[in-house]
Amino acid sequence: MSPFTNESIFGEAAEWNIWDVNARVGPSGPHGQVAMDAPELLEEMSRYFIQTAVAAHGTGLEFDAGVGNEALAKIVDPRLIPAWAAVPDPVFLEQLDARKPKAVRLTPKNLNHSFPVTAWGAGDLFEYLQANQVLTLIAREDLEWEPLISLLENFPRLPLVLMDIGYRFDSFMVPLLKRFPTLYFDSATYLAYRQLENFVERHGPDRVLYGSKLPLFTPATSLGVLASARIPDDARLAIAGGNLRRLLDAAQTGAAS
Repeated sequence: MSPFTNESIFGEAAEWNIWDVNARVGPSGPHGQVAMDAPELLEEMSRYFIQTAVAAHGTGLEFDAGVGNEALAKIVDPRLIPAWAAVPDPVFLEQLDARKPKAVRLTPKNLNHSFPVTAWGAGDLFEYLQANQVLTLIAREDLEWEPLISLLENFPRLPLVLMDIGYRFDSFMVPLLKRFPTLYFDSATYLAYRQLENFVERHGPDRVLYGSKLPLFTPATSLGVLASARIPDDARLAIAGGNLRRLLDAAQTGAAS
């Protein structure tokens, strides 16, 4: 048996108050073969000292937004903040508003949702999210660069987290972060050698949110990068959870981020 444990490797992370912006619960995949129910997700979070996670439901992301949201609503735990699925439909928007959302996760390229990320195609949805400062999560595979630019130009106060950014995207992300102050990204796949510490050194920590991508990824990778990065302690704590808490607080109050 290995002498190494999560406590011996990541024990210091217990003091960081880690909040994870990139998690999901429920079945995933054509046959639900990748699945983690709420107790399993919470157990895995505890193993890696993750205090709180913004969690979407696999059914809502991949198949039916309404069914997924109903399943997500049945999970009541203070450590899990719902990231509701959403589509640009007036009735659906009323249902979303009744949930008083702090976060949504959009999958516009999914064939079961398939909507244009534009003012003319989803303007009412994005106007609502902007007005209420709802943290809006979209994976890079669901949003090309030009539609992202148009979205942020049309809704300049929309707090948007572009997820699953890899090592090849700095030349795109850095100019966009400079141009759009409400754009953020998560760390789940931001894993290249010294990439995180190089970004923090040049641009500061305030636009990066810790993400694990549970259960599709292990938190060990993103947590290991954050733990070993040669960055100031206050920057590490901001990425670990401070930035996300600030954005969610703004969603509670409807204040600008």
